[in-house]
Amino acid sequence: MMENKNTRDILDVSAPSEEAYPKENMPTKTARPSVSPQEGGYFLNKFLEQSEEGSVPVETADAEKSSTPETATPSADAPESTEALKANVVAALQEIYDPEIPINIYEMGLIYDVDVAEDFSVRVRMTLTTPHCPVAESMPGEVELKVAGVAGVKSSEVSLVWEPAWDMGMMSDEARLELGLL
Repeated sequence: MMENKNTRDILDVSAPSEEAYPKENMPTKTARPSVSPQEGGYFLNKFLEQSEEGSVPVETADAEKSSTPETATPSADAPESTEALKANVVAALQEIYDPEIPINIYEMGLIYDVDVAEDFSVRVRMTLTTPHCPVAESMPGEVELKVAGVAGVKSSEVSLVWEPAWDMGMMSDEARLELGLL
């Protein structure tokens, strides 16, 4: 079999020249922002600083600040009683929505109990609609972060329980009305 190299089709995949196309149609190169590991650590510390309350020492990576640890100051919005803190925690939980249903998890009845101790540590007992729920791995962590972000909360703990099993009777009247079940 004879092969003729002069008659092969060759696909040109090189970038077009600027003479062939107008400048506005040419692809532009933009510089991608980058964050060094030191800067990334600084941003992580700032994020954690905002979500934690109390006097936990936090070192900053900013070169302009001194290298001595800073302490977080208690928030001026901290509630005076455990009942007020519980109301604030419930309000925060009402901001978390089920990704499949446009109803917050508190009105859906997924939050079984919110317990606020005298030292302002919060324990939440919750469930999900089913153990095979797509957010079974992420929802408890989201709840814990949201509760920890409430002003005055010293610490937060979320327990995911399956007993009693969730059913539609646990939804509030507002949730049922929203879903057209009333």
